[in-house]
Amino acid sequence: MKTLQYLAGSLLSFLVPLHGMLIAVGCAIALDTFTGIFKSVKLRGWRSIQSRKLSDVAAKVLLYNTAVLSVYVMDHFLLSAFFKNWFSADYFFTKIISLALVVIELTSVKENFEAAYKKDLWKLLKSIVSRTREISSDISDLTH
Repeated sequence: MKTLQYLAGSLLSFLVPLHGMLIAVGCAIALDTFTGIFKSVKLRGWRSIQSRKLSDVAAKVLLYNTAVLSVYVMDHFLLSAFFKNWFSADYFFTKIISLALVVIELTSVKENFEAAYKKDLWKLLKSIVSRTREISSDISDLTH
């Protein structure tokens, strides 16, 4: 029994540097799932929600986490020495893969938003930034 506890503790301590990346990927998947459900309900109503489609989320979580874990193991044992010399960052390749997965999910979030509201998100953000600049310049003119 003690041997099993030592093995489990060793495995957990090996995976400690990975928890932040797994949380980031998990949060991105959760946000994508939430916006996907919102889009589906907004466009087609509550009856459009199906358990088969929601079970794809579990497969995505398993696939993404397995990919990050696999790259982490390769990064730890094979790639870390090379990338550390060039970039001076631990687990650089694992971070790049995690970032790519998060960007994929955030792109899907953007598409869900645009489909639900029929508005271009980038144009909306640009108009908000331009309004902020106008307000800032107006405040600056009032104070001088």
